[in-house]
Amino acid sequence: MADLLIWLVAAIGAVGGLVLGRLWGRVEGKRAGKLEAERDAMEDKSKRVERGRDAVRDGRGAGDPADRLRRNDGNW
Repeated sequence: MADLLIWLVAAIGAVGGLVLGRLWGRVEGKRAGKLEAERDAMEDKSKRVERGRDAVRDGRGAGDPADRLRRNDGNW
């Protein structure tokens, strides 16, 4: 009877360890995914800011105002 009880406790411990490991892995995966998404968002934001700065720099004082108006006319 004692042997059966030891095997039962060992089996419950093994199943509990598997469940705990799966939950731990899922939490770590979500955390890593969230950090990666935040990092990607920051990189995307910095790229967009740089493109905007380049556009402003190239748009202002880039030639004759009449030429700029003609170039921009198609965008409207």
